Amino acid sequence: MRGSTRTSRMAAYVASGVLVVSGTVLAATPAEAAPEPIGTNQGATWLADQLTNGLIHNPNYGGFNDYGLTVDTGFALQAADREPAAVEDIKDALADHVDDYITPFPPHSYTGGLAKLATFVGHPAATSFGGQNLVTQLEARVASGTPIEGRIEDAGYTPGDQYDDDSANVLGQAYAAHALANAGSSKKAAVTSFLLKQQCPAGGFRLLFNTDKADSSQSCTVDTDAEVDVTAIAVLQLASQSGDVTVGPNIDRAKAWLASKQKADGSWGGGASTEGSNANSTGLAAWALGDTADSAQAAQWLRARQATAYDACDRLSGQRGAIAYDTAGLAAGRSRGIANTEDSQDQWRRATAQALPAMEYLPADPSPANPVLTGPSGYLKAGSTRGLTTKGIGKGDKLCVTGPGAKVQGTATGSSKILPVKLPAGTATRTYRVRDAWGNTDTGSVKVLGKKTLPLYKTKSRVKRSGWVTVRIGRLASGEGAKIWYKGKVVRSGKATTGGVFSASFKVGSSLGRKDIVGHGQYGDIRRGATTIKVVR
Repeated sequence: MRGSTRTSRMAAYVASGVLVVSGTVLAATPAEAAPEPIGTNQGATWLADQLTNGLIHNPNYGGFNDYGLTVDTGFALQAADREPAAVEDIKDALADHVDDYITPFPPHSYTGGLAKLATFVGHPAATSFGGQNLVTQLEARVASGTPIEGRIEDAGYTPGDQYDDDSANVLGQAYAAHALANAGSSKKAAVTSFLLKQQCPAGGFRLLFNTDKADSSQSCTVDTDAEVDVTAIAVLQLASQSGDVTVGPNIDRAKAWLASKQKADGSWGGGASTEGSNANSTGLAAWALGDTADSAQAAQWLRARQATAYDACDRLSGQRGAIAYDTAGLAAGRSRGIANTEDSQDQWRRATAQALPAMEYLPADPSPANPVLTGPSGYLKAGSTRGLTTKGIGKGDKLCVTGPGAKVQGTATGSSKILPVKLPAGTATRTYRVRDAWGNTDTGSVKVLGKKTLPLYKTKSRVKRSGWVTVRIGRLASGEGAKIWYKGKVVRSGKATTGGVFSASFKVGSSLGRKDIVGHGQYGDIRRGATTIKVVR
């Protein structure tokens, strides 16, 4: 059954990316920072895996193809220079859905989505993408009269309709400035000039235009209107014009404003509704600032909220590379998983797409671990909890130990860490693996003895008093500790042969009647057997 008109429109708005600041990613490529950018590699692989036939499918609002988030994913993979085949799949899929993305409710056509798509596709491909010239369409949506010359506007909307008002904003304006500059359009200067009017006095950019298109003042005059995400997007989209003397200084002011908004822990918050530290704002801001110490600190904050090898021990197992929106999102993912609700899955996808390019600035692990996992020697008792020791690590390293029946996490407080593992039932050599967040790993094995009724064999069932009998325990493990008891006393203790046999010969004494003989393995409460003999005259 189709959803309501309002639900369908909301789905389209989300998919178009024109209403959601946190659903927008830019087309710029950060410089290489750390060697072996593990966070970038894993994040890109995870993002590419979210595609179905080149598109991100959003299960919310009854389910729909999220074209806006699909473009964001393509931007992220392009900027990170990863998964080129996935990027081509995205372009091929979007070429078949240009109108579905830009004009989901004809005749209203969203210029923000058009500008974003033209930016992603690039020049000259944008002039003939999906059989359409995105550049000429975009040029036609640039206002020419004062006081809004250069402002982008939606096409086909009905002023006053609660759904169909002009939804164009500064995000789309930034994309338009980039796309038209890239295409050498005559509209570039006007569009860029109107974008720069949205820069507030302190250097940040606001999200919304002046709603009154007839107002002589179309500029931002209030610094509290500026938002981190919008400013970062503007910086990235203006980068191609940084050499222009009318643009370069404004980019520098915007970067300085962004740097001033970074929190002590390296993160950023977004606009009024997203002031808390989050991966979307942090990723965009670091991406815009480029290869700086601020961006490196931001990448470390993001890495601390990325699913890593450490999460093989929790519900994020299998999601390595995904980046949580915030600390609470990471905790929820670890306890409940990413796909526990439709909303959380969407949040992880959007956060990862916006944060991924900033992961290029992640410093190399300053003290790479060389973990060595060891367990207690000898045989261990099944069902018991024993400590497995990891050495060759550093203070603060986050560790995950997995193996039969075990998923145990811990944080090292020194150069070694003991993690308790409950040994499963059964007799076997159990192999466990330790991982740290960077993927350094080692395996270790322990020998485990499980519950078993041991067979006892005797050379005689009837023995003359003061005579000799030999009793043998079978089906022991090689070298397992064993004891044979007669009349409540140990007559012999030692270790089983390599064939798993232990025997004792002893005199039965002079007391007549039925006598109990008990055999124990190493753990007498779970590995034992019994038999009897009769002492006769």
